[in-house]
Amino acid sequence: MLELTKTARKKYASAMKTPKQAVILAAGLGSRLAKTSDDIKPLKLVGGMSLIQRNIQHLADCGIEEVVIVTGYHADILESTLREDCKNIPVKLTFVFNSEYRKSNGISVLCARNAINGNFILTMADHIFEPEMIQDAVSIIPPKHGALLCVDYKLSEVFDMDDATKVCVRDGKVAAIGKQITGYNAVDTGLFVCTPTLFSALEQAADASPKHDCSLSEGIATLMKTGRMAVKDIGALKWQDVDDDMMLHQAETMVQELQG
Repeated sequence: MLELTKTARKKYASAMKTPKQAVILAAGLGSRLAKTSDDIKPLKLVGGMSLIQRNIQHLADCGIEEVVIVTGYHADILESTLREDCKNIPVKLTFVFNSEYRKSNGISVLCARNAINGNFILTMADHIFEPEMIQDAVSIIPPKHGALLCVDYKLSEVFDMDDATKVCVRDGKVAAIGKQITGYNAVDTGLFVCTPTLFSALEQAADASPKHDCSLSEGIATLMKTGRMAVKDIGALKWQDVDDDMMLHQAETMVQELQG
């Protein structure tokens, strides 16, 4: 039997820690963009492809083998549509239902816990990214027992700063995060590389809430306190959160520019 050299063993071990799974949050109402009861925000089209299908395609293109989709509002329609739309994408789709989808997004992340067996990518159904952003994220090994957030320092280019989740970064780590914080120097892009420890951090944050509710930002803040919440600068790469009609138009413009 061929024995691996010490260098080869290290490379193999590192490769096994890079994410092979991803979680996409798609449970919310999305009422700012989906204005009728029949409207489903993750299925809104941008550049001829739904928001969520675009992310699934990019994740598969970057080597992700399984995408865990957390559903809630219109779960049946979302699942059946994606199974049809994504049938030619070489990736396993796993659907997890969040019965408490009216709660904060941290609860949706917790719903994916039993489907995850290692480090994973985490993102939202209503964000779009330049493909290189996802490629970079998939190649990263997150901090041990921690997570990494892709951040944007190009504050002047953020389309809706009022709605953005702000981040104060110090020495390569998250020092503060939230929509209302001051003294921020970056913005949360909604793309994370995580270890399963994130679930414990979210559970801790939820247990501290009278209604057992928590946002993803609160879970990140819990990791932040232990110094295990790192960041990665996306540099010149582009992304867009899609929460309303104006943001949808901005996303269309971004896709057209990327496609040349």
